[in-house]
Amino acid sequence: MWDTPGRLLRLLELLQQRREWGGAELAEKLEVSTRTVRRDVDRLRAIGYPVDARYGADGGYRLAPGTSLPPLMFDASEAVATVLALRCASTTADPLLAESTMRALTKLVGVMPRRLRGQVEALADQVQQTTAGTIRGSSPAPVPVETLTTAAVACRERRRTTARRGTQELLIDPLRLVHAGQGWYLVAYDVVEGTWGALRLDELTDVVATDRPAGVREPPADDLTAYVVEHLGTQIQQVRAVVEVAAPAAAVEPWIDAAFGTVEPRADGTCVVRCGADTLDAVARWLLLLDAELTIVEPVELAEEYAKLAQTVLRYAGSVQRS
Repeated sequence: MWDTPGRLLRLLELLQQRREWGGAELAEKLEVSTRTVRRDVDRLRAIGYPVDARYGADGGYRLAPGTSLPPLMFDASEAVATVLALRCASTTADPLLAESTMRALTKLVGVMPRRLRGQVEALADQVQQTTAGTIRGSSPAPVPVETLTTAAVACRERRRTTARRGTQELLIDPLRLVHAGQGWYLVAYDVVEGTWGALRLDELTDVVATDRPAGVREPPADDLTAYVVEHLGTQIQQVRAVVEVAAPAAAVEPWIDAAFGTVEPRADGTCVVRCGADTLDAVARWLLLLDAELTIVEPVELAEEYAKLAQTVLRYAGSVQRS
């Protein structure tokens, strides 16, 4: 049997899970009568929760927007996800919002159970992030919070971990989590293959940290974020090009994402760009954004892409509709 405070908390949790509940549904979930549900709804209203009711045979209840913000309830995954989002926002948000973000973060972490707080602290310690490799219009790959926290704890405690990638069984020593290019990557040593790699976390399932300690070995790079970005670059740069740009490196670098290419300054105030993408057409269009004189070094096929673009632009220039 529920005690009244416990039943109220459970009722509040249910109301936050769905937009609307039928009275009979809530009564069944709580193992009480519909009359008790009505009384509990009145109790929630008395302490500030705006619960709307629709009476009758098809009546129901829903948690409505209020004039103030009452205490919220989170399950474990929601709490961890919220803290992770706040931590990310606190490092990238507008300075005007940073202070409020940190206050919200402190409040939420302060009331967390010790187990959840440990997971959050592991995420804070073991996650690095960069915007490099982000492709406009792409959707981030979803990763279960449980997978993130398990990987983070395994990194912090240096525990050997098992996982599956499709039909492949993996035995790995996790080192660090990196959020790059809208995706999550786990820098880990493959114990069977004897190689380091950046594993896409959305491709891993059944991630389990074992009781065995991870091996002690040199990491694959001093800068693990740069290591993941380089890994991303090998996936993104299906075709590559080299061009000389008649502009200083400082003016060009903001346009060249680290996962897509590099900028080499020259003593004469120009620079060399080495870049890549999935097609040469994409490279050609992208380099036009530099708004500077270009000289193609390689490949010669890039010149052909610019010839095609020129024909397209001329066609557009002559397509003005005249009244």
